Amino acid sequence: MNDKTVFFIEQKKFETSENQLTVRQILVDFGGYNPQENVLVLKHGHDLDELTNLDQVIEMKNGMHFSIFSKKPNPVS
Repeated sequence: MNDKTVFFIEQKKFETSENQLTVRQILVDFGGYNPQENVLVLKHGHDLDELTNLDQVIEMKNGMHFSIFSKKPNPVS
């Protein structure tokens, strides 16, 4: 029995034995991103769900895909 859940952040593979992780854990502990500058985004097919509450608990499922959105303003040239 495989008790590891595989998930992806920006196409990079991660594994966890936890059934639940907070947004903060995924963003900071696994992804290494600064939560002041970045937002974790859960991909559902073509839908994107911004996870702005760092304490929100995510039920982890195999094959989940996350992206990172920057909170920094993009300079207009």
